[in-house]
Amino acid sequence: MIRSLAVLGVALALSGGSAALAQAGPPPLRVKVLLASSPHLDPPARAQHDALLQSLSAGGPSGGWFELLPAGLDVAEFEHCTISAQDSRTCASRQLAEQGATGATIVVLAGGEADHASWLCVGVGAAPNRPERQFIRFDLNAALDAASPKRRDIRSDAASCIVAAGAESGW
Repeated sequence: MIRSLAVLGVALALSGGSAALAQAGPPPLRVKVLLASSPHLDPPARAQHDALLQSLSAGGPSGGWFELLPAGLDVAEFEHCTISAQDSRTCASRQLAEQGATGATIVVLAGGEADHASWLCVGVGAAPNRPERQFIRFDLNAALDAASPKRRDIRSDAASCIVAAGAESGW
């Protein structure tokens, strides 16, 4: 009987260990991300955009795809790109070059609030990798509402925006 319990204990320990390994998945992508919100957004909307970005972080409460690293860039110049008369993408690309950004550096230009939010994700490449993925429109409230059926899809679109900009940057 003791021997049977010992074998059962080992079997349970092994099955629990393999289940934990199966759930762990691949490590998060390490990426330098700068979130630049439109200067016209009020502080709560800016905080909501940041909360969406943080929800994509592996260290966030809901887990995520990325290990977000500081980009080391001047955010004010990129915030100007969200309201510039020049094309926002061209403006952000120029700023990335002027500030010497390299590698997997991504700028997320955030605009809008409530159900009229948007992100434009720009990498250091000369042209977008997947332009259809690097600009997204979404409901910001639904993105942050854990009970919303849209939340998972919006977070996935936001992660895809960053990944496409990372591919533009040479991942």
